[in-house]
Amino acid sequence: MQFIRAQQNLFAYYKTTLGAFFLISGVLLVLYSLWLLSQPAGSTFALLGIGLLLFAFGFYCLHRPCFVLEPRQLTVYNLLGLMTKRYTFESWEFVKADSRRIYIDENGITIKVSVFPWLVNSDDWTAMRKML
Repeated sequence: MQFIRAQQNLFAYYKTTLGAFFLISGVLLVLYSLWLLSQPAGSTFALLGIGLLLFAFGFYCLHRPCFVLEPRQLTVYNLLGLMTKRYTFESWEFVKADSRRIYIDENGITIKVSVFPWLVNSDDWTAMRKML
């Protein structure tokens, strides 16, 4: 089993509800700004731009991983796609997960990884727990 896991990388993505929230917010803001532009005294190009940015960010969130679990490291990303933290470990025996957190044992000290399961796609979280 160790040989099979040593070649696996797990990409855990954010929940689709988060990206859908930004997509829907962007669409509603674009529609509202277009309605304001159709009014005689309405000129709100700023709202239109913000709506388009929210829509693009929602689409971007649907394709961004929350964390990547590799054979010797765990990399955590924020919503903007920037790496926030990288944890290294010797083998899979040092990484544990329950229904709420990921833990890494480092020299006898247990470190809680700053990943919240309510932000992660539930299928990806389940696959990660099975892999560990």
